[in-house]
Amino acid sequence: MNGIIVTQTLGLSTYQWNNNIKSMVLLAAFPFLLIALVALFFLIVGWMSADTYGVIDPHLTTDLGLGLVGNQPMTPILMTYQGVLEYGPYVFGIAVIWVLIGTLFNEGLIRMATGAKSVSRTDAPELYNLLENLCISRGMAMPKLFIIDTPIMNAYASGLGQASFSVTVTRGILETLDKDELEAVLAHELTHIINRDVRLLVVTVLFGGMLSFFAEMAWRSMRHGRISSGNSRSKGNGAILIVAALILSVGYLISVLFRLALSRRREFLADAGSVALTKNPAALIRALQKISGHAAMPQVPSGVQAMLIENPTSFMGLFATHPPIESRIAVLRRLGGLPQAGESIIPRAG
Repeated sequence: MNGIIVTQTLGLSTYQWNNNIKSMVLLAAFPFLLIALVALFFLIVGWMSADTYGVIDPHLTTDLGLGLVGNQPMTPILMTYQGVLEYGPYVFGIAVIWVLIGTLFNEGLIRMATGAKSVSRTDAPELYNLLENLCISRGMAMPKLFIIDTPIMNAYASGLGQASFSVTVTRGILETLDKDELEAVLAHELTHIINRDVRLLVVTVLFGGMLSFFAEMAWRSMRHGRISSGNSRSKGNGAILIVAALILSVGYLISVLFRLALSRRREFLADAGSVALTKNPAALIRALQKISGHAAMPQVPSGVQAMLIENPTSFMGLFATHPPIESRIAVLRRLGGLPQAGESIIPRAG
Protein backbone atom coordinates (compact mmCIF):
# COMPACT_ATOMS: atom_id res chain seq x y z
CA MET A 1 0.00 0.00 0.00
CA ASN A 2 1.65 3.23 -1.05
CA GLY A 3 1.83 6.48 0.91
CA ILE A 4 -0.74 8.33 -1.18
CA ILE A 5 -3.44 5.71 -0.63
CA VAL A 6 -2.76 5.54 3.08
CA THR A 7 -2.85 9.30 3.42
CA GLN A 8 -6.18 9.49 1.64
CA THR A 9 -7.69 6.85 3.92
CA LEU A 10 -6.82 9.03 6.92
CA GLY A 11 -9.40 11.60 5.77
CA LEU A 12 -7.11 14.58 5.26
CA SER A 13 -9.77 16.75 3.60
CA THR A 14 -12.10 16.32 6.58
CA TYR A 15 -9.17 16.89 8.94
CA GLN A 16 -8.21 20.14 7.17
CA TRP A 17 -11.83 21.34 7.25
CA ASN A 18 -12.09 20.52 10.96
CA ASN A 19 -8.88 22.45 11.68
CA ASN A 20 -10.26 25.54 9.92
CA ILE A 21 -13.51 25.30 11.93
CA LYS A 22 -11.60 24.83 15.19
CA SER A 23 -9.46 27.90 14.48
CA MET A 24 -12.50 30.11 13.90
CA VAL A 25 -14.30 28.75 16.97
CA LEU A 26 -11.25 29.31 19.19
CA LEU A 27 -10.84 32.89 17.98
CA ALA A 28 -14.52 33.61 18.60
CA ALA A 29 -14.37 31.95 22.03
CA PHE A 30 -11.44 34.04 23.33
CA PRO A 31 -13.30 37.07 24.69
CA PHE A 32 -16.31 35.09 25.89
CA LEU A 33 -14.18 32.66 27.86
CA LEU A 34 -12.37 35.54 29.53
CA ILE A 35 -15.70 37.14 30.48
CA ALA A 36 -16.76 33.76 31.88
CA LEU A 37 -13.62 33.76 34.05
CA VAL A 38 -14.51 37.28 35.25
CA ALA A 39 -18.00 36.06 36.15
CA LEU A 40 -16.52 33.05 37.94
CA PHE A 41 -14.23 35.33 39.92
CA PHE A 42 -17.02 37.57 41.18
CA LEU A 43 -19.38 34.68 41.82
CA ILE A 44 -16.89 32.83 44.03
CA VAL A 45 -15.78 36.01 45.83
CA GLY A 46 -19.42 36.92 46.45
CA TRP A 47 -20.28 33.43 47.67
CA MET A 48 -17.31 33.32 50.06
CA SER A 49 -17.93 36.86 51.37
CA ALA A 50 -21.71 36.67 51.91
CA ASP A 51 -23.12 36.45 55.41
CA THR A 52 -25.67 33.91 56.61
CA TYR A 53 -28.41 35.87 54.84
CA GLY A 54 -26.54 35.80 51.54
CA VAL A 55 -25.71 39.52 51.69
CA ILE A 56 -22.25 40.94 50.92
CA ASP A 57 -20.60 43.77 52.85
CA PRO A 58 -20.99 46.94 50.69
CA HIS A 59 -17.43 47.95 51.60
CA LEU A 60 -16.13 44.91 49.72
CA THR A 61 -18.26 45.89 46.76
CA THR A 62 -16.70 49.36 46.81
CA ASP A 63 -13.20 47.89 47.08
CA LEU A 64 -13.88 45.81 43.98
CA GLY A 65 -14.92 48.92 42.07
CA LEU A 66 -18.57 47.97 41.78
CA GLY A 67 -21.42 50.42 42.21
CA LEU A 68 -24.46 49.77 44.37
CA VAL A 69 -27.77 48.90 42.70
CA GLY A 70 -30.24 51.21 44.38
CA ASN A 71 -31.18 49.92 47.82
CA GLN A 72 -30.93 46.27 46.85
CA PRO A 73 -28.71 44.11 49.06
CA MET A 74 -25.65 42.88 47.22
CA THR A 75 -25.86 39.11 46.68
CA PRO A 76 -23.35 36.83 44.91
CA ILE A 77 -25.51 36.69 41.78
CA LEU A 78 -25.95 40.46 41.72
CA MET A 79 -22.21 40.94 42.31
CA THR A 80 -21.47 38.63 39.39
CA TYR A 81 -23.85 40.60 37.18
CA GLN A 82 -22.33 43.92 38.27
CA GLY A 83 -18.79 42.58 37.83
CA VAL A 84 -19.44 41.44 34.29
CA LEU A 85 -21.14 44.75 33.43
CA GLU A 86 -18.27 46.75 34.92
CA TYR A 87 -15.27 44.78 33.72
CA GLY A 88 -16.68 42.78 30.79
CA PRO A 89 -16.29 45.55 28.18
CA TYR A 90 -12.67 46.13 29.21
CA VAL A 91 -11.87 42.42 29.07
CA PHE A 92 -13.64 42.04 25.73
CA GLY A 93 -11.83 45.04 24.26
CA ILE A 94 -8.41 43.92 25.48
CA ALA A 95 -9.07 40.41 24.15
CA VAL A 96 -9.97 41.74 20.70
CA ILE A 97 -6.88 43.97 20.64
CA TRP A 98 -4.74 41.01 21.78
CA VAL A 99 -6.04 38.82 18.97
CA LEU A 100 -5.53 41.56 16.39
CA ILE A 101 -1.96 42.19 17.55
CA GLY A 102 -1.27 38.46 17.65
CA THR A 103 -2.71 38.00 14.16
CA LEU A 104 -0.60 40.82 12.75
CA PHE A 105 2.64 40.13 14.58
CA ASN A 106 2.56 36.41 15.44
CA GLU A 107 5.30 35.54 12.96
CA GLY A 108 7.62 38.24 14.27
CA LEU A 109 7.00 37.20 17.87
CA ILE A 110 7.67 33.53 17.10
CA ARG A 111 10.88 34.41 15.27
CA MET A 112 11.98 36.54 18.21
CA ALA A 113 11.29 33.64 20.58
CA THR A 114 13.28 31.15 18.48
CA GLY A 115 15.96 33.42 16.99
CA ALA A 116 15.06 32.37 13.43
CA LYS A 117 16.70 34.26 10.55
CA SER A 118 15.41 34.53 7.00
CA VAL A 119 17.38 32.75 4.28
CA SER A 120 17.35 32.98 0.50
CA ARG A 121 18.35 30.60 -2.27
CA THR A 122 21.84 32.14 -2.20
CA ASP A 123 22.22 31.51 1.55
CA ALA A 124 21.15 27.84 1.51
CA PRO A 125 20.66 26.68 -2.10
CA GLU A 126 20.07 22.98 -1.40
CA LEU A 127 17.57 23.67 1.38
CA TYR A 128 15.77 26.29 -0.69
CA ASN A 129 15.61 24.08 -3.78
CA LEU A 130 14.28 21.09 -1.84
CA LEU A 131 11.42 23.14 -0.37
CA GLU A 132 10.70 24.81 -3.70
CA ASN A 133 10.50 21.46 -5.52
CA LEU A 134 8.09 20.08 -2.92
CA CYS A 135 5.87 23.13 -3.34
CA ILE A 136 5.94 22.80 -7.11
CA SER A 137 4.89 19.15 -6.81
CA ARG A 138 1.81 20.27 -4.88
CA GLY A 139 1.14 23.36 -7.00
CA MET A 140 1.35 25.67 -3.99
CA ALA A 141 3.15 28.92 -3.26
CA MET A 142 6.43 28.52 -1.44
CA PRO A 143 6.39 29.57 2.23
CA LYS A 144 9.12 31.74 3.68
CA LEU A 145 12.23 29.91 4.81
CA PHE A 146 14.12 30.48 8.09
CA ILE A 147 17.09 28.95 9.91
CA ILE A 148 17.83 28.91 13.65
CA ASP A 149 21.57 28.98 14.28
CA THR A 150 21.80 26.16 16.83
CA PRO A 151 23.24 22.61 16.78
CA ILE A 152 19.92 21.35 18.18
CA MET A 153 17.99 19.30 15.62
CA ASN A 154 14.44 20.52 15.11
CA ALA A 155 12.06 22.21 12.69
CA TYR A 156 8.62 23.78 12.61
CA ALA A 157 6.09 25.45 10.35
CA SER A 158 3.97 28.45 11.31
CA GLY A 159 1.66 31.12 9.94
CA LEU A 160 -2.00 32.12 9.79
CA GLY A 161 -2.35 32.57 6.04
CA GLN A 162 -0.64 32.35 2.69
CA ALA A 163 1.29 35.58 3.23
CA SER A 164 2.73 34.45 6.57
CA PHE A 165 3.28 30.71 6.14
CA SER A 166 6.88 29.75 6.86
CA VAL A 167 9.13 26.74 7.42
CA THR A 168 12.01 26.94 9.88
CA VAL A 169 14.84 24.45 10.43
CA THR A 170 17.78 24.49 12.79
CA ARG A 171 21.39 24.56 11.69
CA GLY A 172 21.79 21.18 13.37
CA ILE A 173 19.24 19.55 11.05
CA LEU A 174 20.73 21.25 7.99
CA GLU A 175 24.24 20.02 8.76
CA THR A 176 23.39 16.53 10.06
CA LEU A 177 20.69 15.10 7.81
CA ASP A 178 21.31 13.63 4.37
CA LYS A 179 19.56 15.24 1.42
CA ASP A 180 16.63 12.81 1.29
CA GLU A 181 16.19 13.00 5.07
CA LEU A 182 16.13 16.81 4.95
CA GLU A 183 13.56 16.64 2.14
CA ALA A 184 11.38 14.32 4.27
CA VAL A 185 11.50 16.79 7.20
CA LEU A 186 10.57 19.70 4.90
CA ALA A 187 7.70 17.63 3.50
CA HIS A 188 6.49 16.95 7.06
CA GLU A 189 6.43 20.67 7.83
CA LEU A 190 4.83 21.50 4.48
CA THR A 191 2.06 19.03 5.31
CA HIS A 192 1.36 20.96 8.52
CA ILE A 193 0.78 24.02 6.34
CA ILE A 194 -1.40 22.10 3.88
CA ASN A 195 -3.47 20.61 6.73
CA ARG A 196 -3.77 24.04 8.41
CA ASP A 197 -2.26 22.61 11.60
CA VAL A 198 -0.09 25.72 11.81
CA ARG A 199 -3.07 28.05 11.90
CA LEU A 200 -4.68 26.12 14.72
CA LEU A 201 -1.42 25.99 16.67
CA VAL A 202 -0.83 29.74 16.35
CA VAL A 203 -4.40 30.45 17.49
CA THR A 204 -3.83 28.19 20.49
CA VAL A 205 -0.59 29.99 21.36
CA LEU A 206 -2.48 33.31 21.27
CA PHE A 207 -5.17 31.81 23.46
CA GLY A 208 -2.76 30.43 26.06
CA GLY A 209 -0.74 33.64 26.16
CA MET A 210 -3.83 35.77 26.71
CA LEU A 211 -5.06 33.58 29.56
CA SER A 212 -1.64 33.64 31.23
CA PHE A 213 -1.47 37.43 30.85
CA PHE A 214 -4.87 38.03 32.45
CA ALA A 215 -4.18 35.52 35.20
CA GLU A 216 -0.90 37.25 36.02
CA MET A 217 -2.61 40.65 36.06
CA ALA A 218 -5.27 39.34 38.43
CA TRP A 219 -2.67 37.89 40.76
CA ARG A 220 -0.57 41.04 40.87
CA SER A 221 -3.58 43.31 41.42
CA MET A 222 -4.76 41.15 44.29
CA ARG A 223 -1.34 41.12 45.92
CA HIS A 224 -0.28 44.72 45.39
CA GLY A 225 -3.49 46.65 44.66
CA ARG A 226 -5.67 48.53 47.09
CA ILE A 227 -7.75 45.43 47.78
CA SER A 228 -4.85 43.75 49.53
CA SER A 229 -3.78 46.83 51.49
CA GLY A 230 -3.99 46.52 55.23
CA ASN A 231 -7.48 47.01 56.61
CA SER A 232 -9.97 45.28 58.85
CA ARG A 233 -11.69 43.36 56.08
CA SER A 234 -9.21 40.50 56.17
CA LYS A 235 -11.89 37.92 55.50
CA GLY A 236 -12.80 39.53 52.19
CA ASN A 237 -9.15 40.00 51.29
CA GLY A 238 -8.38 36.38 52.05
CA ALA A 239 -11.30 35.21 49.93
CA ILE A 240 -10.16 37.37 47.03
CA LEU A 241 -6.60 36.05 47.26
CA ILE A 242 -7.91 32.49 47.20
CA VAL A 243 -10.09 33.21 44.19
CA ALA A 244 -7.19 34.96 42.41
CA ALA A 245 -5.08 31.84 42.92
CA LEU A 246 -7.98 29.73 41.65
CA ILE A 247 -8.41 31.86 38.52
CA LEU A 248 -4.66 31.70 37.92
CA SER A 249 -4.81 27.91 38.12
CA VAL A 250 -7.89 27.72 35.88
CA GLY A 251 -6.28 29.98 33.29
CA TYR A 252 -3.10 27.94 33.29
CA LEU A 253 -4.91 24.62 33.07
CA ILE A 254 -7.13 25.85 30.24
CA SER A 255 -4.10 27.00 28.24
CA VAL A 256 -2.45 23.60 28.77
CA LEU A 257 -5.62 21.68 27.92
CA PHE A 258 -6.13 23.64 24.71
CA ARG A 259 -2.63 22.78 23.59
CA LEU A 260 -3.20 19.14 24.41
CA ALA A 261 -6.62 19.26 22.73
CA LEU A 262 -4.73 19.49 19.44
CA SER A 263 -4.64 15.78 18.77
CA ARG A 264 -1.29 14.09 18.52
CA ARG A 265 -2.79 12.62 15.37
CA ARG A 266 -1.58 15.74 13.56
CA GLU A 267 2.01 14.45 13.78
CA PHE A 268 1.08 11.04 12.40
CA LEU A 269 -0.81 12.76 9.56
CA ALA A 270 2.13 15.08 8.84
CA ASP A 271 4.41 12.04 8.73
CA ALA A 272 1.98 10.36 6.32
CA GLY A 273 1.90 13.56 4.26
CA SER A 274 5.68 13.52 4.06
CA VAL A 275 5.55 9.97 2.72
CA ALA A 276 2.93 11.02 0.16
CA LEU A 277 5.12 13.89 -1.04
CA THR A 278 8.49 12.11 -1.11
CA LYS A 279 7.46 8.45 -1.59
CA ASN A 280 10.33 7.71 0.79
CA PRO A 281 9.24 6.61 4.30
CA ALA A 282 12.73 5.29 5.04
CA ALA A 283 14.16 8.81 4.75
CA LEU A 284 11.79 10.23 7.38
CA ILE A 285 12.46 7.22 9.62
CA ARG A 286 16.20 7.89 9.48
CA ALA A 287 15.61 11.62 10.05
CA LEU A 288 13.50 10.98 13.16
CA GLN A 289 16.10 8.53 14.47
CA LYS A 290 18.82 11.17 14.12
CA ILE A 291 16.63 13.89 15.63
CA SER A 292 15.67 11.75 18.63
CA GLY A 293 17.62 12.79 21.70
CA HIS A 294 18.89 16.00 20.08
CA ALA A 295 15.68 18.03 19.76
CA ALA A 296 15.13 19.64 23.17
CA MET A 297 14.62 23.42 23.01
CA PRO A 298 13.69 24.39 26.60
CA GLN A 299 14.46 28.07 25.95
CA VAL A 300 11.55 28.26 23.50
CA PRO A 301 8.07 29.10 24.90
CA SER A 302 5.91 26.04 25.50
CA GLY A 303 3.36 27.15 22.92
CA VAL A 304 6.02 27.24 20.23
CA GLN A 305 7.41 23.88 21.35
CA ALA A 306 4.12 22.32 20.26
CA MET A 307 4.95 23.39 16.69
CA LEU A 308 8.26 21.54 16.56
CA ILE A 309 8.72 18.32 14.61
CA GLU A 310 9.81 16.74 17.91
CA ASN A 311 9.09 17.99 21.42
CA PRO A 312 10.65 15.63 23.97
CA THR A 313 8.20 14.72 26.70
CA SER A 314 8.60 15.62 30.34
CA PHE A 315 6.95 14.45 33.56
CA MET A 316 6.43 10.88 32.30
CA GLY A 317 4.76 12.16 29.13
CA LEU A 318 1.72 13.50 30.99
CA PHE A 319 1.69 16.77 29.05
CA ALA A 320 3.17 15.42 25.83
CA THR A 321 2.28 17.36 22.70
CA HIS A 322 3.82 14.73 20.40
CA PRO A 323 3.56 10.95 20.20
CA PRO A 324 6.81 9.08 20.98
CA ILE A 325 9.20 8.91 18.05
CA GLU A 326 9.19 5.11 18.38
CA SER A 327 5.44 5.08 17.71
CA ARG A 328 5.81 7.39 14.72
CA ILE A 329 8.54 5.22 13.25
CA ALA A 330 6.41 2.10 13.73
CA VAL A 331 3.56 3.76 11.79
CA LEU A 332 5.95 4.88 9.05
CA ARG A 333 7.24 1.34 8.70
CA ARG A 334 3.68 0.12 8.22
CA LEU A 335 2.98 2.88 5.68
CA GLY A 336 6.01 1.88 3.65
CA GLY A 337 5.57 -1.86 4.03
CA LEU A 338 8.88 -2.02 5.90
CA PRO A 339 9.67 -4.56 8.62
CA GLN A 340 9.29 -3.39 12.19
CA ALA A 341 12.39 -3.02 14.34
CA GLY A 342 13.81 -6.47 15.06
CA GLU A 343 11.75 -8.21 12.36
CA SER A 344 13.36 -10.11 9.53
CA ILE A 345 12.85 -8.97 5.96
CA ILE A 346 12.52 -12.65 4.98
CA PRO A 347 8.90 -13.89 5.17
CA ARG A 348 8.22 -16.65 7.65
CA ALA A 349 7.94 -20.14 6.23
CA GLY A 350 4.49 -21.71 6.26
